[in-house]
Amino acid sequence: MHRILFTVWKFPVYSYGVFLGLAFLFGILFAIRRAPRFGVSPEAVIEAASLCIIGAVLGSRLAYVILHWDYYRQFPSHIFSFREGGLTFYGGVLGAIALTVPYLYLKRYPVAAFFDLFAPPLALGYAIARVGCFLNGCCFGRVCPFPFFPLGVRFPHLEGFRYPTQIYAIGYSLVILVLLLRLEKGCRFRGELFLDYLALYSAARFLIEYLRDEPFVVFGVFTLGQVACLGIVLFAMVLRGVLRQRVVA
Repeated sequence: MHRILFTVWKFPVYSYGVFLGLAFLFGILFAIRRAPRFGVSPEAVIEAASLCIIGAVLGSRLAYVILHWDYYRQFPSHIFSFREGGLTFYGGVLGAIALTVPYLYLKRYPVAAFFDLFAPPLALGYAIARVGCFLNGCCFGRVCPFPFFPLGVRFPHLEGFRYPTQIYAIGYSLVILVLLLRLEKGCRFRGELFLDYLALYSAARFLIEYLRDEPFVVFGVFTLGQVACLGIVLFAMVLRGVLRQRVVA
């Protein structure tokens, strides 16, 4: 692993932060390129993206701290150590929505169009950010019986070989990106593409959870993350079906 990519005047530059920054950068550039077909100006994209970044970082960090409160209760000074990693995707999505949607309504921007506009860039950004997770050595998988890549990877701070779930996340996010670009042509209402993204991501994440090093905490069957995935898939698919029927009617 390479937690520190390089140093600037003895100040360490962490791979996690670098790739998180690249994820936001390429995501915004991709969104700006998509903006004209949604009738959205590049300036509006930058405004919304700026709020998304703030909300995503704060929301994802808050969710991560809550889920790992046993650790942060003992080391409260680490709560704001963003460079060490520790962000939760769903918390980031909720934080971004909570901060950005009211602003879009206030500015009278087309909210549903923004959701669809940002769906593929979100998939791309997620894939790039997971590169930082792999280099940082966080979000690793369970002990793997196969001591060869890509099934098993040895992380310096852990014993034995582990499933490189970060690499799998990169793979399925890129697959989702391709699927979204194809599904976009058949969308019947604004917001449908974003619902497709939520369903596809949650389904993939549900499966990956079986390989991640997370404790089974709900009825001894599912992780907390898997319960969230099932709920989001159900929500996205039901809402999508209802809205599609209204369009047809």
